This record gives sequence, C-alpha cells and structure tokens, in this order.
Amino acid sequence: MTTPRLLLVGCLVGISALASEGFAHAQYNPYGPYYQAQLQQNVLNTQLAAQSQQYSSAPLAAATVNPYIGGYGGYGYANPYNPFMYYNSPGATLMGEADVMRSLGKVVNDQEEARLKRELANQAKLDTIKKEFDLRMYIKANTPTYTQEQERIAKTTLRRIQTNSLPGEVSNGKALNYLLDDLRKFPSKKISLEPLMLNEGVLTHLNVTKNTFGVGLLRDDGRVTWPVALREILTDKQRRALSLQLEDLVKDANKGRLDANVLRDVRAEMDRVRDELVKKVNETPYAQYFDAKRFLQDFNEATVALERGEAPVQAKFQRFVEGGKSVQEVIDYMVNNGLRFAPASFNDEAAYRAVHSMLASYNIAMNSSLGTEPKE
Repeated sequence: MTTPRLLLVGCLVGISALASEGFAHAQYNPYGPYYQAQLQQNVLNTQLAAQSQQYSSAPLAAATVNPYIGGYGGYGYANPYNPFMYYNSPGATLMGEADVMRSLGKVVNDQEEARLKRELANQAKLDTIKKEFDLRMYIKANTPTYTQEQERIAKTTLRRIQTNSLPGEVSNGKALNYLLDDLRKFPSKKISLEPLMLNEGVLTHLNVTKNTFGVGLLRDDGRVTWPVALREILTDKQRRALSLQLEDLVKDANKGRLDANVLRDVRAEMDRVRDELVKKVNETPYAQYFDAKRFLQDFNEATVALERGEAPVQAKFQRFVEGGKSVQEVIDYMVNNGLRFAPASFNDEAAYRAVHSMLASYNIAMNSSLGTEPKE
C-alpha cells in the first residue's frame, strides 16, 4: 500500500508544479490569451492532416509554408518561433528584444532629430541677429546726425531770411542779426563786388547793442518827438521839463555816468503817463493810441539800455557812420566790436528794411563766391 500511495502523492505534486508553472507563464507571457486557441487549432490541424493524407496524392512539400503557425499550409510540424503557440517560445523572446531595440533606436533617432532642429533654431537666431544688426547700421548710415540736421535747418533758415523775411523779423533786428552771424564766418574774406553804400541818414537810424536792447529812442542826445496822444496828456510845461531831464540823463550816460535818481524820476513820470493813456483808451483813435503805446515801449527799452551802459556804444557808432559807409565797412565794424542790431524804434523801421536788403544781397554774393550758398 505504501508504493501506490507514494506514486499518487508524486503525481499530485507534479501536476501542481506543472499547474503552477503554467500559471506563472500565463501570468508573465503577454501572448497567453492566444495560447489555448492556438493549441486547440494545432490539434485540429493534426487530425485534418492525417485525414487529408489518405485522400490526397500531392506531396506535402508543395503546400505553402505559414511561418506563424507552422507546417505546410497550416498543417504539419509546429513552428518553434511562433509566439502564439508557447508561453516561453523563442519567438516571444525575440519579439520582445526586437521591440526593445526598435524603441531604443526610435529614442536615439528622436534625440538626434531634436538636436538637428535645435541647431537649425540657433542658426535662425544668429541670422535674425545679423539682419537686425544690418538694419541698425543701415538706419544709422542713412540718418543725419544732430549736427547735420542743425546745419540743414540753418541753411534753410538763412535762405528764407535772405529772400523772404517777415516784417517783424526785420524790425526787431532778428533777420539782420541772422545775416550778420552768417557773415561772421568770413572775417577776412573779400569778394569782387561793387561796394554797397549806405548813406548817413539810414545808418543813424540803426540801433546797436552788446546785449539785447539799444538806446534807440534816446540816441539823439535824449531829444524825442512826442506822439499826439501823449501831447494831450502832458502839458507843454511838463513836456519841456521832461525833455530837459532826458537830455541831461543821456549826455551823462554817453560819458559813462548815469544819475540813478533822475532815471527813477523820469520812469515814474512815464508810468503816470501810461496810466493816463490807458484810461483814455476809448477816447483816443486807434492809430494815435497805437503810436503812443509803441513810444512808451521804446522808451522803456531805452532806459534799460542806459542802465546797462549801452549809451557810449551807440554814441561811438553814430560817430563812425558819419558821411555814410559801405555794407562791408558796417559789418567789419560790428564784428570787430562784438555788436548786434537792437530792435528798431518807432521811426527806424524804414531804415531797417533798407539795411536788410543790402545785407541780404551782400550775404548771397559772399556765399555764392565761396561755394557755400544754401540750397532750397
């Protein structure tokens, strides 16, 4: 009884081991779901092959080989590389290894492709930087500098001042000073041009200064011509007294002496006259009122010039222009003494227009002869 019992126990253990192994293979084999169906199909194929050999005289080798099932035409021997037939077949192992190698190759290819695209992107960045640099250099090369732009503006302005100055620019001395500043660039240049003469009557109406305002209205030793509107405000006695104060004030100023007390009294009287004029604005004709306002403005600027010591400058210029001078002589005198044209007073605008015309002609001739004439 012992031997049969041992055999029975051994069989059970073997069956359990086989079942466990089969279970383990089924657990880890990805092709396990196909095993049972393929196993049954192989058994059926074997039975059909046996039956077909009895009725067919065609050689078995002529049948088509199916490498995935085995045998000829699906019948015959089992293909050991068929991953669907065995849990641990060589085919399953090779397919797994092939998948691993294929995945590894794909990873390597993807990495190289990514590197290639990165290099192309870097090249594109460098190309963009180069194009940006070329654009900046092009803009810089074709954009005028600040100095060039100022030179262009100066030439355009000079051309306009020469040919089309506004009346206000002439009367306030701006146009004349612009031409004078341009002529300062040619201190020792001479041109073969007939002298442009200015008579003494025109030159004595020019107001010159080293600063901003000139003596102007008071340059004729303080003698002034009172406008009609102010004559109605000041009596004859007041006008005579004020005129005497002005003459004494200017004579002292021409010698470099200025009586501040007299200047203060004169200004106080003129302020009173201005207030009276404003009160009569509705009673005074516009032309007369305008002349009086212009006279008072010129008078105020003249007193400022006296305070700043401009009287000797104007007196010296008056002596220089006696008998008349040429435009070149006037320019040389003003350049050498650092003078400028002060605004014209009430009765000087006609002289300023005449001098502007002469200065513009001389300036055009000078620039043309030296090849520096401004373009339109």
